[in-house]
Amino acid sequence: MRIYQFHFFDQRGRRPALDFADCRHDGEAARVAFGQLQQHASCEGVEVFEDDRLVMRLERGASAPDLARNAIHGA
Repeated sequence: MRIYQFHFFDQRGRRPALDFADCRHDGEAARVAFGQLQQHASCEGVEVFEDDRLVMRLERGASAPDLARNAIHGA
């Protein structure tokens, strides 16, 4: 398991929320990020990091990550 950081941001670029999760790989972290974004109504998007590495940036209105295409490293 690896620890991923979820940095949520609003329309003004502020970061009102931060969360962490243990995930097996980037694909699982992407699914968690998508689900958590749905719960943070005041946030416009989320950036997912593993340590200093930016894994992905997800903005509200985007569809769920398509993990079947292996577009995410480690998926």
